[in-house]
Amino acid sequence: MLKKRYALISVYDKTGVVELATHLEIDGYTVIATGNTYNTLKSAGITDLKRIDEITNFPEIMDGRVKTLHPVIFGGILSIRDNENHIEDMKKNNISPIDFVVVNLYPFKEMKDKDITFEEKLEFIDIGGVSLIRAAAKNFRHVSVATSPAYYPDIIEFLKNKQEIPQEIKKVFAYEAFKLTAEYDSEISNFLGSKKEKKDVVFKGELNLNLKKLSPLRYGENPHQKAAFYEAEFEEDLKEIAANEQKRDDYPAFKKISGKDISYNNLLDIDSTFNIIRDFYAADDWFSVIVKHTNPCGAALSKTSLKDAFLKARKTDEISSYGGIIGFNKKVDKETALEIKPFFVEIILAPGYSRDAIEILKTKKNTIIVEYFTDYILKRDKFSLRSASGGVLVQEKDDAPENTLSFKTVTDKKVDDYLLNDLIFAWKIAKHVKSNAIVYAKDCVTMGIGAGQMSRIDSAKFAYQKMKDSYGDVRGFVMASDGFFPFKDSVEYAGKIGVIGIIEPGGSIRDDEVISEADKLNIPMIFTNIRHFKH
Repeated sequence: MLKKRYALISVYDKTGVVELATHLEIDGYTVIATGNTYNTLKSAGITDLKRIDEITNFPEIMDGRVKTLHPVIFGGILSIRDNENHIEDMKKNNISPIDFVVVNLYPFKEMKDKDITFEEKLEFIDIGGVSLIRAAAKNFRHVSVATSPAYYPDIIEFLKNKQEIPQEIKKVFAYEAFKLTAEYDSEISNFLGSKKEKKDVVFKGELNLNLKKLSPLRYGENPHQKAAFYEAEFEEDLKEIAANEQKRDDYPAFKKISGKDISYNNLLDIDSTFNIIRDFYAADDWFSVIVKHTNPCGAALSKTSLKDAFLKARKTDEISSYGGIIGFNKKVDKETALEIKPFFVEIILAPGYSRDAIEILKTKKNTIIVEYFTDYILKRDKFSLRSASGGVLVQEKDDAPENTLSFKTVTDKKVDDYLLNDLIFAWKIAKHVKSNAIVYAKDCVTMGIGAGQMSRIDSAKFAYQKMKDSYGDVRGFVMASDGFFPFKDSVEYAGKIGVIGIIEPGGSIRDDEVISEADKLNIPMIFTNIRHFKH
């Protein structure tokens, strides 16, 4: 009996199943079928055909709720064909191997939104079908699983040619099978988790997102970031979500030491600050950044102290720093805490705090004090997700370490090491500023930041005005731009205000004009060959 070959077919969607069963029969397979599938195949003239109860010697019961859940069926699917113990168990229990499992599921996704009762919707939750699919997919080395009529032509082609289906194809079938059951279970859990009778929108502990890829994108925010657009099937479209009102004080990236409850906007600002700290965390020098509405409004490296870094960062834009988020790359000490104390600060982020610093900062009852986890800072996230136009944009995160070896001086005048340090510092900050972004810096301190302007020359002028407001007349500073200069006007402006070095991605159709203007003004310019747009 072990030599007999079997294929199990149990499908809700009968498309193409007769043709597939015909070729299975021609190739010597006995087809085991359930209920309506059996009737369809028998009516179509398939003769080497058995009802499921002829194999199990157990009838379908409970209106068809229980029909395939039987050891004879699952033993036939899950048995490892070259395992002596499995072979012996099959002989003892009169179990035959099942080489094909062809199953598609009750259409729960479509039926859950129909105008039928809740109990009727429950009947469209497939149990046996999901179990068969998972069993076959787990044992894909010995079993071919087909969960859609779309796979039938490939199987038929192999059957016609008397070929064994290759392992790599079976593995693909298994991947598709597990993906299907995951999506199916998510649909059910979302359905059962929704509470339509609740009018207030509240959020539970877990949110399942079914994301179906609709199309690849040319690239993400920048050419070096791969991206795609996914259709999102949110739980009840995020309109009504079941409640889990348990208050959480734990976060994957940090712990809150004191202060008020953390808000949505707080988390966005915290995330932006983390991204900036990550680029300076390994620096030997002390680093401080102040963030407002996800944009850095001041940043500085100091060889002297953390206090010095903070004061220099704050000097860039004291007005915008009010109510901002302060980030540090090193443990906060008493001296730095004393400088922070008089000012209104929304959040402080650091890898640690001295005992004295904590006591001082805790007196600021509304300030959120956060200690971040070093392993999170050292880890770089793979993807970022953002909702858009009824779906979700997914892209690689723009947080790869800068490869300065790809930087190229494109002007006749070259860059010395001191100037290069300032240029790299300004470039790292510009990466985190909303486009169009211009950053002026000197001695690894931001002098002026122009964020989010619709034209690059306007960002350059805005950043200069900020610098004048804070420092007066400054000369000898560098300029960084997150995107290329489309025209030479920004370089002309840089020459007027005293810029002594420029760093930008390059890539404009007018690069030659831009470089020529920099040469004319005797300003060295570096092309990074990578763009850092941020929308």
